[in-house]
Amino acid sequence: MFFDLHSTHNDEHALFHNNVHKLIMLDAAIKLGVIKLIPAYEAGIAAEEAAMAVDAGSVFTKSITQADKYRDQLDRSFDLLVESKTIDSDPLVREAAERIERILKQNKQIRKLSYSDKTKAYNTRNKKLNTEYAADLTTIGGTNSLAKQDAANEDFLTRFGDRANEKAATISGNVKAARTAVDDAYEAIVEQINALALINGDADYADFIDKVNYYVKYYKDLLAARRGRKSDDDTPETTTK
Repeated sequence: MFFDLHSTHNDEHALFHNNVHKLIMLDAAIKLGVIKLIPAYEAGIAAEEAAMAVDAGSVFTKSITQADKYRDQLDRSFDLLVESKTIDSDPLVREAAERIERILKQNKQIRKLSYSDKTKAYNTRNKKLNTEYAADLTTIGGTNSLAKQDAANEDFLTRFGDRANEKAATISGNVKAARTAVDDAYEAIVEQINALALINGDADYADFIDKVNYYVKYYKDLLAARRGRKSDDDTPETTTK
C-alpha cells in the first residue's frame, strides 16, 4: 500500500486520497483499527482541497485538456468502485454492482471518444444510471462518486474552448505543504494496518489492502505511462543524409 505520490498531479493526488478515505469508511475504520488516525487524514484532505481551490494550478482553472483528464479520472474511479463491489460479501451489493457494470461495459470506449462525443456519452449514460439504476447506485454506495463525475463533466462543458496553458503539475508552496501532511497521515494509517495484519492475521484487513493496492497499481501505471511519453518527447529527431 506504500506509494510514492510525489510525481502525481494535484488532481490525481487529491483523488487518490479521497478514494482511500472512502474505502476506509466503507470498511469501517474501527474494524481496521485506525479510528484515532482518521481525523488527521480528513483534516489533511480538506486542507489540500482548500489549497488547490485558491492555487492557480487548481483543477477548476486548468486548461480544457486537464479538465477532460480530470473527468476521465473520476470515471475510472467509479469503474473501480463498481468492480470492487462485484466481489462484496453481500449478495445484494454484488447483484447491484453487476447490473451497473453491464452498463459500464456497454460504454467501455467512452474515454476514447472526441471531446464533444464524450460529453454527450457521459451525459446519456449517467442519466440512465441516475434514473433506471438509482437504487443500485445507492446499494453500492456509488451515488456521490457518480455525482462528482457528473459535476466534472459539466465543468468541462462550461470550459470548452478554453485554451489556457497552465500546467497541472505546477504545485504551489501551500499545496505542497498540504500534500505532505496528507501523505504523512496516509502512511501512518498504512503502517498501522500492516502492523495489525501481522499481529492479528489478515482476515479483517485483506479486502481493504487489496482495494487500496488496486488504486496504487492504477496510479503507478499512469505515472509509468507518463514517464514513457516524456521520454519519447525528449528523444532528439534524427535526419538521414
